Amino acid sequence: MAFNEKPVKNEENGLPLSDMQVKITSQGHTATFRLYDTAAAKEFYNQLPLKLDLTNFRDAQWMFYPPEKLNVTAREAYHDGKKGELSYYEPWGDVFMLYKDFHAGDEMHRLGINLTGIEDIAGMSGSAIIERKKPNASENQAAMKISVKANSKTTVFELNNSPAARDLYAQLPLSISVENYSNNEKIFYPPNKLKTADTPQADAQPGTLAYYAPWGDVVMFYGSFGSAAGLYELGYAISGSEYIRGMSGTVKIEKGGAP
Repeated sequence: MAFNEKPVKNEENGLPLSDMQVKITSQGHTATFRLYDTAAAKEFYNQLPLKLDLTNFRDAQWMFYPPEKLNVTAREAYHDGKKGELSYYEPWGDVFMLYKDFHAGDEMHRLGINLTGIEDIAGMSGSAIIERKKPNASENQAAMKISVKANSKTTVFELNNSPAARDLYAQLPLSISVENYSNNEKIFYPPNKLKTADTPQADAQPGTLAYYAPWGDVVMFYGSFGSAAGLYELGYAISGSEYIRGMSGTVKIEKGGAP
């Protein structure tokens, strides 16, 4: 274990992810995002496709103004934005993509997370085409699910389609030691490190499966945590999240699982 502590963020409301995805293209650069399952995200999605001008703000984000304003709620609001987030600023009515971490007021509201092209956002300018993203052949396949068996209990996680999640999936099955860390997570160390390029940063809530790159450990959260530099989202528990807290000793991690 390293001696530095993972920073803790104030507890926040978790937001479930939807199947809605969008693609934003500008100046030959493309980024894709997966939207949250919220009314605001659906309203944004229903306005697509759009071609809009981009405006830069404080060398940290590219923003654009959808024709119709979005109805946001307090549960989507946050204070400190992370690189790769797609969000909405209610006072101005703009949607923005962060290419750097950004600290501002509480009127920013989450719309979605980055799936691919996180490093392409900074290179955008001028106008952008914002459209619904059609799944490719691999995305039409069943979602990657893994089961973690410990103490005769099973927790099933659904993985996102990030490079890091695919790297973890490719290493299964594993019989591996799980450790307790702090008062909100269980961790284990896969044999090979995971590639984090184009992997969304995590905003960890109970049931989040994440990867902490500085230590090379996979994290199963049973309590709220929030965000930290180097913490990437791999997926979320779809069943058995109540068993994470009690995991101990050697666990068996396999491909597949059912809610």
